[in-house]
Amino acid sequence: MGLVLIIDDEEFIQISLKERIERLGHKVETTSNMEDGLKILASKEFDLVFLDVNLPDGNGLEVLSRVKKKPSKPEVVIITGKGSSDGAETAIKNGAWDYITKPFNKDDIKLLIKRISDYRSLKKKKRKPVAIDTGDIIGKSGAIKKCIDQVAQCSENRSDVLILGETGTGKELFAKAVHDNSFQSSGDYVVVDCAAIPKDLTESLLFGHVKGAFTGAETNRTGLIEKADKGTLFLDEIGELPLNIQASFLRVLQEKKFRPLGSSVEKVSDFRLISATNRNLDEMIEKGLFREDLFHRINTISITLPPLRERKEDINQLASYYLERICRKNNLKTKALLPDTLEILQSYHWPGNVRELVNSIEKAVVSEPDLTILYPMFLPDRIRINFADKRIKNDCEPAESEKVETFESSFFSSLYDGGEFPTLKEFREKGVNEIERLYVKSVMNHCSWNVDKASSVSGISKSRLYYLIKKYNLKKVYI
Repeated sequence: MGLVLIIDDEEFIQISLKERIERLGHKVETTSNMEDGLKILASKEFDLVFLDVNLPDGNGLEVLSRVKKKPSKPEVVIITGKGSSDGAETAIKNGAWDYITKPFNKDDIKLLIKRISDYRSLKKKKRKPVAIDTGDIIGKSGAIKKCIDQVAQCSENRSDVLILGETGTGKELFAKAVHDNSFQSSGDYVVVDCAAIPKDLTESLLFGHVKGAFTGAETNRTGLIEKADKGTLFLDEIGELPLNIQASFLRVLQEKKFRPLGSSVEKVSDFRLISATNRNLDEMIEKGLFREDLFHRINTISITLPPLRERKEDINQLASYYLERICRKNNLKTKALLPDTLEILQSYHWPGNVRELVNSIEKAVVSEPDLTILYPMFLPDRIRINFADKRIKNDCEPAESEKVETFESSFFSSLYDGGEFPTLKEFREKGVNEIERLYVKSVMNHCSWNVDKASSVSGISKSRLYYLIKKYNLKKVYI
């Protein structure tokens, strides 16, 4: 393993941890604050970072994701003097290797370093993933690149995949990309829209049936599970799958065997499952609407697609791509996307995500098919109104310089009553007293007039606090 960085403001922790790591043969650098730590990480490549939670200039958990994004993508171990379940959850969700509390056990640290060192060595030897075909997935934002990297990961195995995301984020596109880049790409890609299947027909459509299995079954029918043999079965909106079917489907996933309705003969289908949903499956499990054992089975690899509002830097590329595509579909010359139109598109919050963006562009295109420019006035009214509202609010907001001037004028007026102009010494004394009064009033209200707590928060002794409260005649009121 290469360099290790320790970011902790306790000198004893720095020294003891550094000595233990150096005894294991690794080079170590230390710093006591977050700002310097980030600068050091930007200048060198580290394999491991020990990051304290409570630092003089902030919370280590708040910069964890930034540390993980450094070029060397170091492993991060969060250290804290007092652990909490919330802190551990935040650390783990943001990619921390571990979350440990002080004081450290020597053997635990030794094992931790060994595990990370072995992992980093194996990771460096790992072959680079092959380039993949992303199809119609458009975007260069960090959020979408992460999802594309996960598609590449899926291309190297046959594990089941669960794609999560709001309506319109492109779950179908990612499912198809996983199939096209997988070992099953030569097999059929079978799509099942669970939300569109009548509940009484779900079992028959998935498993198939033999003639006479039920009223109306006049011929044998091959189920979609069988059709997906040697290929991919994509269950779109799997959250809509009826509970009774979930139990039957779980057995299919576990054994790759199924029995058509009315048949006594089992069949085999060796398919890869890709599921997608816009629903919160954890909440559905709590309400008894989705089987927990099925959830764990389908959730081997999870890809969470970001909503468009969280990757607005992709809107320019998305709009240009779909504008050209829509014009081509309608046998029209490609239209130019005005900067004004793009500005309006980028200001919108897109509750319907990419699907809503595409539909909005198509509406604008077909409104005036003969024009060679996409003018803002042809966008849907809701989008233009949203932009107008924001612009009006921004116009009404005072500029920063005006805000500063307003504060300065207000503060000066509170100290100068319009009589004889004060000297600098007199003005300074009045200003200090006013700031002191406001601070004591605020800290007492913040601490619900608990003098012990206020003294601890402010760093002012209790006797001094009592003196200032009396001096400024402060009363127990809450603001």
